[in-house]
Amino acid sequence: MEQDEVAVRSHDILVSSGTARASEFETLTTIGAAVRLALNLRGMPPVEYGLLREVAVHRLGLQPGEVRPALELLAEAEMVDLAGDNSTTKTILPNIPYFEDLYRKVGEAGASTQGLNEHEQLTLAVMHRLGQGPTSRNELTKLGAEDRALNRILQIGSDAGFVLPKRARGHDIYISPAYFAEDPQALADLAALAGSSRLGRILSLIKKNQGYPLSIIEERRDLGGTNLDDKDILLIKALAGEGFVPPPSVRTSHSGENHFMFGPRPGNTRLAPHEGQIFNNALALAAAVRQGQFLAREYKINYPAALVRALLRDGHLGSNSEAIEQYRIVAQHGIGRLVPTTGDRARLELIQTPDNIRAAKLAVDLLAGPTDKPTPDEELVLAMRKGEEYVEPLLARKSLSECKIVNADEEAKHAVDDFLLRRGCA
Repeated sequence: MEQDEVAVRSHDILVSSGTARASEFETLTTIGAAVRLALNLRGMPPVEYGLLREVAVHRLGLQPGEVRPALELLAEAEMVDLAGDNSTTKTILPNIPYFEDLYRKVGEAGASTQGLNEHEQLTLAVMHRLGQGPTSRNELTKLGAEDRALNRILQIGSDAGFVLPKRARGHDIYISPAYFAEDPQALADLAALAGSSRLGRILSLIKKNQGYPLSIIEERRDLGGTNLDDKDILLIKALAGEGFVPPPSVRTSHSGENHFMFGPRPGNTRLAPHEGQIFNNALALAAAVRQGQFLAREYKINYPAALVRALLRDGHLGSNSEAIEQYRIVAQHGIGRLVPTTGDRARLELIQTPDNIRAAKLAVDLLAGPTDKPTPDEELVLAMRKGEEYVEPLLARKSLSECKIVNADEEAKHAVDDFLLRRGCA
């Protein structure tokens, strides 16, 4: 496995696990935490250590004891400088590269300075295999691990959420929740198998109406002008809960937690593992815009795709009093910065990097569709998250995971079983 994929999969495992930790993991957790910090430090000015530690623990989900080892690993990778005296780090000076180099450098530093134990190596081997598609239990035994060790890793993965076990007509099949985001052809194949069934119709609707809030879908019983019944809505929740469609969520003080339903990623090219965060950033930007379209306090967004096109064209959006809450998640992901203007107003400025431009273009592709009409300092960026919190798709899925496809629609379950068996038992 290449070193960039070691870092990518370590980060996926950490994010999917939330606050849960397996005692078998040590270096893997440090690598994942280092990536988590690096992604949020990119483009940042010097940051006071105490502030970064608070943000890492209370907003990024790291354990207190994980912050310093992660920073030391980033320093080893020459991605941050730790300023202070011999015993105390006072300030972090970030120098974070673009995504591909970011993952490679963290993976190389982690492997060279710390090393992975047998359980961590097996976990990464399993995740590498699942990254290629749904995989049967028999195929995973070919990795050469003892049954006891493999059982333990699959149990940890199932409990933490980075391995999704499925049962399809007597076969044990395992998938990665990141798989469908990385390979757009996978959902296309599932939709083709489903045909004109309820599942095929729902997948087609989600693809045409990317990022609609589940609460609005439930309230209106409608998606893109198509009426939905109870089984349709249950199936949408099941697809998100079982890892087939990414459901990032945004929590706000005025509208609570809202999941945004995204379907197959535009295009036919499979993402390389290190490109997954670019897609996740596109989801964050698209979710923020949909939040403003459907759940704004006062200033409603009428033309979502046109708004992001304007961000790409002009490099910024006009200022308003809702911008800080509206685009906090965009600043959190390092896509843009919030610049105060007058009073309580601020405007979003795009951070002009190739990765961010690509993420914004992906967000346009996600938002464009039949319903779209033509058309500071470190404390501000890192700590102004009171009242809103973006939950990444790998973790947000968990709050919907009690919705099972078998409970939603028997015909849909049949189509999913066909898909899993074709890919997992090939």
